[in-house]
Amino acid sequence: MESQLYKGCPVQFTLQFLAGKWRIGIFWNLREKPIRFGDLKQLLPGVTDKVLMNELRYLTSRGMIAKKEFREFPPRTEYSLSLAGASLLPIIQQIIIWGYDHLQDEIINGKMYMTPPEIIEDMASLASKPQP
Repeated sequence: MESQLYKGCPVQFTLQFLAGKWRIGIFWNLREKPIRFGDLKQLLPGVTDKVLMNELRYLTSRGMIAKKEFREFPPRTEYSLSLAGASLLPIIQQIIIWGYDHLQDEIINGKMYMTPPEIIEDMASLASKPQP
């Protein structure tokens, strides 16, 4: 993923954490509390175990997500945002607000049924909050 062409580019550096189908969803779902792998998988419909594990490994290796393993039976692992990962939340929030605002201008197509209603309500509440 790291190309010599973009070495030193702050935009490309930031996008490596936000690009892809699942990364923003991972960050967003970890925003309030630590979550176990299985619970996170349920919050991301369509993600496979392998893909989610690879994304979590990458984000953990880059210091965006913290992984805590509990030595108990059965074993339990929780993922949470690190300080660096949490610092991306305002950017993600702005992406959500922009998407919500411009989504309203789109003709609702056949794929809209895939967005759970609580997510749309969450986006609406973000869009209605005054921005700093």
